[in-house]
Amino acid sequence: MILEDYTKYLSEGNADGVVSLFTENCHFNDGGARTINVPDLIADGKDVLRDSLKAVFGQYKVKAEIVKLNPNSMEYDVILGDTKLPCIGCATLKDGLIDEYIVRPR
Repeated sequence: MILEDYTKYLSEGNADGVVSLFTENCHFNDGGARTINVPDLIADGKDVLRDSLKAVFGQYKVKAEIVKLNPNSMEYDVILGDTKLPCIGCATLKDGLIDEYIVRPR
């Protein structure tokens, strides 16, 4: 399942792997770190998403663990350095790839 691959690539620090799951003109809005006053990571398009993820992976060790998996959404914990962020993410798919992905604290 695509969201399982997403968490696997996050935990590997594999920006290219994450981006391979997205459409060319995707929209990505990760507000999962709002609880620790980190601004949303917003990226439109694969190239911007790749660069944004590389910056995050260069700064933090990231680990993602699925808590509950649904067809197009999941509850998961993201461990960003030493901080655990309980998140919920919802994907809109297009032609088998993620076209839009929204993450919020849960």
